[in-house]
Amino acid sequence: MKKTWLMLVLVSGLAVSACAPATGPATGVGSNSLAVSTLQKVNNQAHACWLKDSAFADYGIVPELDTTSTPRLLIIPRGKPQALPQAVIVASAGNAQFYGPLSTSAMAGRINSDISRWATGATGC
Repeated sequence: MKKTWLMLVLVSGLAVSACAPATGPATGVGSNSLAVSTLQKVNNQAHACWLKDSAFADYGIVPELDTTSTPRLLIIPRGKPQALPQAVIVASAGNAQFYGPLSTSAMAGRINSDISRWATGATGC
């Protein structure tokens, strides 16, 4: 009898809690919008600076600023939109980092320096 009563109380508690409304936005919604904003800054400056620079003549920039997943910029071989990225830039609030084959190239220091500056809101090449 005690087991039956205990089970009834537990099931009732679960049923009531399942009907409770959600309290606030889903986790990460605010941080994702900050990441998108940070990456937009990097994207704008990368287009303004890198696409005019002969060091980046072989590359194009493809933004993936989708607000439902991790926003990123893909650095791909110019004219080959389906090619594997040579670098992937990801951002969080006020911070950006990259990985991929270009991260071990002679351009790595410059890329890292540029995206770090641009992520904080700095402008200029």
